[in-house]
Amino acid sequence: MTHRLPNVVLLLASVMTVGPVGAIQPVNAPSTLPTQADVEAVYLFDFGKFVRWPSGVDRGPFQICVAATHSFAAGVERTIANEAIDGRTLTVREISRPEEETGCAVLFIDASERERSDVLLRGAADKPLLTVSDLPDFLARGGMIQFQIIQNRVRFSVNLDAVNRSHLVMSSELLKVAVDVKGRAEQGGAP
Repeated sequence: MTHRLPNVVLLLASVMTVGPVGAIQPVNAPSTLPTQADVEAVYLFDFGKFVRWPSGVDRGPFQICVAATHSFAAGVERTIANEAIDGRTLTVREISRPEEETGCAVLFIDASERERSDVLLRGAADKPLLTVSDLPDFLARGGMIQFQIIQNRVRFSVNLDAVNRSHLVMSSELLKVAVDVKGRAEQGGAP
């Protein structure tokens, strides 16, 4: 049975714990058992609320592109169904090559796509495209946000140097909940 996660604030994942078989369960809420992928999907949606894109690229549908399994993409699609960010309709698109990144606001690269991750990151370099992954060395490879499981919770770290190269601005509220922030915000960044 599939279920749609309710819209929640960015801090949702801070109250999620990983169960013994890798399932994530909310603290004090045994009736709902979202998966790690569900929590990551909520984060992808919420990241869009806490990042500013350069003028001109913030028009049209807000596209979350995923280089991942079809089931992960479908989960993101369920999570964002009927949602909008700043009046922009949210859509999900599966991609596998850098030339498919055009129009994406967020690019999630799943750990299962490790072999293609460097090519996808090079394609995204210097574009106003927020890159996110659960690959363990994603920030060192030039990615912007890396998911991690820390103390049985889905958390994330940020590489501001990569964010700055892409001319994105992250809210200080987003940076406050990151477990680690590498680099510094550019002048005028992190409102």
